[in-house]
Amino acid sequence: MDHDGTHHLTATIAASVDLPSTLDGGQSFRWWGEAGGFRGVIGRRAYLIKSAVDAIVVDSVDGSPIRPNDVAAIERYLALDYDLKGFASRFAKDRGLGPALSAWPGIRILRQDPWECLVAFICSSCSNIPRIKLNVGSLATTYGDKVGPGARDHAFPNAVRLASAGELALRGLGLGFRARYVAAAAEAVSEGRLDLESLYALPYEEARDRLISLDGIGEKVADCALAFAFDKREAFPIDRWVRRALIEWYGAPERLSPEKVASWARERFGTDGAYVQQYLFHRQRLSARLPTRA
Repeated sequence: MDHDGTHHLTATIAASVDLPSTLDGGQSFRWWGEAGGFRGVIGRRAYLIKSAVDAIVVDSVDGSPIRPNDVAAIERYLALDYDLKGFASRFAKDRGLGPALSAWPGIRILRQDPWECLVAFICSSCSNIPRIKLNVGSLATTYGDKVGPGARDHAFPNAVRLASAGELALRGLGLGFRARYVAAAAEAVSEGRLDLESLYALPYEEARDRLISLDGIGEKVADCALAFAFDKREAFPIDRWVRRALIEWYGAPERLSPEKVASWARERFGTDGAYVQQYLFHRQRLSARLPTRA
């Protein structure tokens, strides 16, 4: 609300964000291209977010005004407090990261809801982005509360709801073998055996160990959740794209297991790790779009 008492259905936030690469680049799975921007749900509200010059514009999709708490939620979700310029300056001349930073300078690591993020990456096992989006979207529209006028405008269901649904029902949504692990995680969280909020305060390795103690959660799924929800910036998820980049540009030993490669990368990059892997992932996956290769 402005000083004159008027309410606005949009808000402009000064920030440089590559929205397609950040919201639809493998970190999160419930953002959809619409009207020149991306529509999705943060918490219990649906938004349409568009790019502007050195800013993003947030639109209301339900006719109610964008309030300061909405702006704060979006700033937190997009991690706008992270010093991305500092990261870029540290790696501007890096053989692997330099071209990626030039081509996609506004990729940010999200701070997602930890439960939704964990479930999404459990669903990512042996899958691809379109299918993960389908699976996570089905969970939300089937069991989540409707929070906006659109068909996809649903809050993500909490652990109690998914535990109550059970493995068989989740298989019915097309999750396949992943349904067992989503159901098991839902039971662990709803029963208090896994306290997701407590992971924020734990050191990276302890938080990872808590997650991988659950059936069906390996180091990669744990690292994705820790990087994209819990602000553990030393987390270094390894997939085929990132592994290839580490071998090609940094001389990582080819015969190391994914877990050993991740450990090698964490030692090399420290708390820059989460951002390093995301830019390497993006460059390898979309390398054909780069004008030149280093």
